[in-house]
Amino acid sequence: MNTSRQTSLLSLSPMLLCVGLLGAPRSAQACGGTFCDNLPDPMPVDQRGEDILFIMDGSTIEVQVRIEYTGEAERFAWVLPIQALPEVTVGSDPLFTAMSNALAPSWQVQTQYDCDEDDPWAGEGGEDSGGSEPKFDAGGDPGPDVVLEAVVGAFEVVVLQGGTAQEVIDFLNDNDYAQDPNAAPILQSYLDEGFLFAAVKLAAGADVQAIHPLSFKFQGTEPCVPIRLTRIAAKDDMGIRAYFLGQDRWAPSNYDHVVLNPLAYNWKQSSPAGYVGLLSMAVDEAGGHAFATEYAGSPNKVETFNIYRPTWDETAFVGVDPIAAIDIIADQALNIHPLIQALLLEFIPPPDGVDATEFWNNIDFYADQINLMAWDDLAFSAGVLERIIEPGLHAVDLLDTWPKLTRLNTTISPSEMTLDPTFHANADLPDVTSTIVTTTEQVLCGGDSVFRVAVEKDQMPVCVPEGASYPGWEQMPNALRVEKVPQMGPPQVESDNAAAIAAAYESYQSSVQCLADGGETGGSGTGTSGGDGDGDGGGGSGAADDGDGTETGPGYNLPYDVSCGCSSQDGRAPIGLALGLLVLGLIGPWRRQGARG
Repeated sequence: MNTSRQTSLLSLSPMLLCVGLLGAPRSAQACGGTFCDNLPDPMPVDQRGEDILFIMDGSTIEVQVRIEYTGEAERFAWVLPIQALPEVTVGSDPLFTAMSNALAPSWQVQTQYDCDEDDPWAGEGGEDSGGSEPKFDAGGDPGPDVVLEAVVGAFEVVVLQGGTAQEVIDFLNDNDYAQDPNAAPILQSYLDEGFLFAAVKLAAGADVQAIHPLSFKFQGTEPCVPIRLTRIAAKDDMGIRAYFLGQDRWAPSNYDHVVLNPLAYNWKQSSPAGYVGLLSMAVDEAGGHAFATEYAGSPNKVETFNIYRPTWDETAFVGVDPIAAIDIIADQALNIHPLIQALLLEFIPPPDGVDATEFWNNIDFYADQINLMAWDDLAFSAGVLERIIEPGLHAVDLLDTWPKLTRLNTTISPSEMTLDPTFHANADLPDVTSTIVTTTEQVLCGGDSVFRVAVEKDQMPVCVPEGASYPGWEQMPNALRVEKVPQMGPPQVESDNAAAIAAAYESYQSSVQCLADGGETGGSGTGTSGGDGDGDGGGGSGAADDGDGTETGPGYNLPYDVSCGCSSQDGRAPIGLALGLLVLGLIGPWRRQGARG
């Protein structure tokens, strides 16, 4: 009997928020700058990834940045090099979550069992907007000019222009944006290139959970991720996921482009970490400066339901009390938004010693303990509009306006952060729309496995004997190709690793045997040779013929010989792979328990 089971691996990238309204504390994610404590005895800063969205409309660039920070609110300070004086607004956190859910990589293994005794599942059923703007102390000394200062959502933002690196550092230190002394030469290099600096910190009284994306809109000529300053706080193999909305597919300009080799992925121990490892090694093979394209196609793939909902109406909170506000949040389904909790902590904080979840879910019971001094219906309404509704509407409008969405991914270590990546559009590049990469594992009677790995248009069967690990592939490149992408035309191949991959594959296959009970599997060649024409394999009911008219084995008709060095169809070597991924969102709904009395 032939049974099958599919395992779908959820690739939970660090920025993905898997919480409901009353979930765990949030972290946020930053791009292009450095996090620094602004108190004595600084804590280590842990920057493990960056997420950034670029929209280039003529000479206007909009950059939405997701911020990640773990620590105390008063220690948060972030500096971002920026190309021109920006307009700064609140960005959409759910937009990044939705893009990750729809576009991030997910590689799956579908397992088929030729015999029930080998199947372990056999027999089982299947912020405050009314406050004044911040005041910054320039100390009366010469230095950078303050060209913008504002409260944006939960943040105080100041934009600096000119001065020397030391003057910038002195200004930031004097105004609680303390910086690492090692940043001075990097800051100076950006100043020499004409960059401004946007310095961001949480507004007084704001909690870390209030951290949200920021949108910077300015005049510019090309998207750029200023990672040279990031290396002050970055970890090895930090991920950078860059999204682009526009008319055409986007590609790296001064970095290489890599196509991953799926044979080098450990299909037996499939995991998100394994995919990131493959990406990291492929990028290293390209000299540490390269991106892979994980998606390029219609933005319609991104679900907008949790980015903005028509039921959201900030005016409903005007003139109501805190208890009614909780009911309205539930009625409007605002509870699904990750920033509603931060607004509740600010305007309807739980009493001392009472869990926030318990308090909000049963607020009638705690009616006599509500802090009415904290409640401001007008400010709460304005906060919902600024942090949730307006960013959501803008995000949906962006997805509706632009016909093409591109996701590029890379990993990079501090020692490699010497060149800021820039990007360009290329109308001649094809779409990359596969969102799931699936490999079939056929478990033969007796326990040996055959993994049929798709390498672009070829099927590459990999024999893994029972109890053995997926091959380590000595001399197997992790990058199928390393390319340069021009402004027009197809990618220009710098390194084609097809021959090296084929050689490593043949060497391994010739050293192993996969057997079915009663004998070695028969057949020869790959693809549909010897099979039923659809690449299914293992499903034939007749016995295999060993070539002289006699049958071998218990009746298997496999479309390939897994006992020795297999080759691709017609002896062709693999030439590439269209990558794709799927991440599932885990944000769940919430309703207040109990009814008002």
